[in-house]
Amino acid sequence: MTAQLGIQVKVLLVGPYPPPFGGISATVHDLRQFLLTQTSVDVQVLNIGEGRTIPSEDYLAANGPIAFVRTLLRFVRRGYLIHLETNGHNQKSWLTAFVCVVVGLLNGRKTIIAFGSGMLPEYLKQCNVAHRLIARATVKWAGCLIGRNDEMVTALKIVGGAPDKIMVVPGFVGFSGQAPQPLPREITEFCRRHDPVLGAAVTASPEYGIPLALQALARIRQDYSKAGLILFGVGPEVAETLPDLAPVREHVLLAGVLSPNVARGVMSILNVFLRPTYFDGDSVSVREALALGIPVVASATGMRPASVVTFQVGDCDDLCKKILEVVTRVSIGHGNEIIRGEAQGSAKVLLGLYQRMQVRS
Repeated sequence: MTAQLGIQVKVLLVGPYPPPFGGISATVHDLRQFLLTQTSVDVQVLNIGEGRTIPSEDYLAANGPIAFVRTLLRFVRRGYLIHLETNGHNQKSWLTAFVCVVVGLLNGRKTIIAFGSGMLPEYLKQCNVAHRLIARATVKWAGCLIGRNDEMVTALKIVGGAPDKIMVVPGFVGFSGQAPQPLPREITEFCRRHDPVLGAAVTASPEYGIPLALQALARIRQDYSKAGLILFGVGPEVAETLPDLAPVREHVLLAGVLSPNVARGVMSILNVFLRPTYFDGDSVSVREALALGIPVVASATGMRPASVVTFQVGDCDDLCKKILEVVTRVSIGHGNEIIRGEAQGSAKVLLGLYQRMQVRS
């Protein structure tokens, strides 16, 4: 689905933009890259992430609530539909969504609110009355609501979201417009010394399960003495906070925050990609790995594509078992039993949604 209909689509993408790279900021970055390849689309990005103070031609930034509202109004008056990418698991996220849908009323509710966090259902269950009222108004006035899995959709319906306005759309939008970059020498050297090489995209937050991955590596090395683990998203600064790191320190590379194309280059040379999280809506990195043809072992939380090998959340024994199963299959040439190509980007789905909303009265 491209611009053959002759529709001029004007989109203001609102959300965090790299750096840092990962999660929602990856979705915003990659969706912008795709839309820039579409001749019928005028896309602008309003960066509300922590990197917004870094000057860039890739995005606009608004400093403070008043400037944020003024920027939204300026684009809505010019006919742009608003597409907000946000987590949905805290008050700030819902206040931002509320402001976007209120401003979006001026152009006929042409506002898309996409929630990326698997913790959204829990937030909506425990939030107070005032915050629930904000959520209820937001889902009522939005033009379209996007969740990452069925649990999120159910939670949005409970607070008043109309079923015909809610969609499940993965956060992975594809690799259109992306160019590969050379890998840092320390990464290529690490991979030369280790086999198999496991990897995970993480932050220092507990829900990403870094200790679980480190414990699994220690056990895997009993069967595969050259096994190694690359963690990208965190650097050496977190080493002192990880007691499980010491036994395997020489076999773990804390690669730090990597640019999008470097991160994908690292992912493409892994033997297995790990996702040991305790919560997930739908993981962009999991779908990226699958799209690159890399086997994935992930916790059984959120919505996992069918080709992902899942383990019980927080269970190191089960994680190790599944890693060994995958490594064995790949080593004897049966990797195609794991990878079936379900990880397709959602960029064209979103473009079609924009086109339909743009012509809606």
